[in-house]
Amino acid sequence: MLTNLEIESLVARIEPDLIALRRRIHEHPELAFEEHETAHAVSDYLSALAIPHRTGVGKTGVVAVIDGGAAGPTVGVRADMDALPIGEASGVPFASRVPGRMHACGHDVHTTIALGVAHLLAGARAALPGRVKLIFQPAEETLAGAAAMIADGVLDDPAMDAIVGFHNSPRLETGLLAYTEGIGHASAAAFDIVLKGRTGHAAHPHVGIDAIVGAAQLVTQLQTIVSREIAPTVPAVVTIGQIAGGTARNVIADRVIIKGTARTRDALVEKHVEEAIRRVVAGVAAGARLEYEIDWVRQTPVTKYDSRVVARMVEAAREVVGADKVINLSEPTMGSEDFAWFAERVPAAHLRIGSRIEGVDTAIHRADYQCNERAIAIGVRAVTRVVLRLLERWLA
Repeated sequence: MLTNLEIESLVARIEPDLIALRRRIHEHPELAFEEHETAHAVSDYLSALAIPHRTGVGKTGVVAVIDGGAAGPTVGVRADMDALPIGEASGVPFASRVPGRMHACGHDVHTTIALGVAHLLAGARAALPGRVKLIFQPAEETLAGAAAMIADGVLDDPAMDAIVGFHNSPRLETGLLAYTEGIGHASAAAFDIVLKGRTGHAAHPHVGIDAIVGAAQLVTQLQTIVSREIAPTVPAVVTIGQIAGGTARNVIADRVIIKGTARTRDALVEKHVEEAIRRVVAGVAAGARLEYEIDWVRQTPVTKYDSRVVARMVEAAREVVGADKVINLSEPTMGSEDFAWFAERVPAAHLRIGSRIEGVDTAIHRADYQCNERAIAIGVRAVTRVVLRLLERWLA
C-alpha cells in the first residue's frame, strides 16, 4: 500500500501534467450531457494507465474499475464533468474558448483530481485490498447526471461498499479540507406552473380571464408556505426564478408560465412543501377562474452522509494536511447536489477542498470564478488517502 510520503512524491511528479490537463478541459467546457470531448479526454487518460472502463454511461459518463491484488471492499470515487452556460470573465490565459460556456464550478478540477487518483492507484493496484470504482459523471449542474448513470447500472458490477465525492471551494483557504456530518445538501425539486385564462382587450378586462393577475396573486401566496406553514426553525426555501406571459400591452394575457424550485433538509418537509404548492396553485386558480397545469420534478433527495465513511475520510484527511487543517462545516446549506442519489443507495461522504486564491474575491457559479491550482495536488493526495483508508479499514 502507498505511504503518505510515496503519495506526496508521486503527486509532485505528475502535478504539472495534471495542471496542463485541467487547463485543456477548462478551455473546452461542455454543458450537461454534452461532455463528449471531456469524456474522450478521460477515456484516453484511463487507457494510457491500462484501466478498464466504459463510456456512454448515463449518456456521456465514464466508469472505470481498478481491481486490487486481494479481496476486499469496493470503494467508489465520483467526479462531475459538466460546465455552466456562463460567459467567462476570469481573465486567466486558459479561459474558455466557447462563447457563453465556462467551467465556473470547477468540474474541470474535479475531473482532473479523479484522474490523478486513478494514476496513483493504478500504479499500486497489485497491493490494493479490494477494488476502486471511478465515476466520471455528466450533468451535475442540471441535477440529472447521477440519476442517468444509476439508470444505466453504475451501481452494479461491481456494487460499491462506500463512495466518496468532493468539491473545490474558493471560499475556503487552499490547504484546508472540510467535511459535513449527517445531512449535507438539501433536497431539490423543480416545478413549472402554467396558468391558462382567456384573451381580451385591455379596455374590456371583464370579457377576458387575466392570467397575469392570477400569476401575481400566486407568486405572493406561494411565499406563505415557508413563512406560515413551516416551523421557523426548519429550513425550507421556495423560489420563483422565472415568469413569462402576455403578448402585448393592450391584450389580456391568457397564459403565464411560472418556474421555480423548492428545497428542504427533511423528507417530511419536502413532501409537505410539494403538497402545499399544489394546493395553493389549485386555490388561486379557482379564485381567478383559471385553468392550470403543474409539472413537478424531484431532482435530488436530501444528501445524508454515513458516519462510518465520514470518520474514515476525516482520519485520512488529517493524515494528509494535519488535524488543524480539517474543518467540520456545521453550518447547513440549502444548496443541492445530485451526489445525493449515490448517497441514498451507498454509504457516502463528501470532502470539501479549499481552493482560494489569496486576494481574489470570487465564488462558484460566477463569471470571474478562479481556482487555486494547488488544490489539484492536495485533492489527489487527500482522495487517494481516503480511498486507501476505506479499503484498509472499512469494517475495522
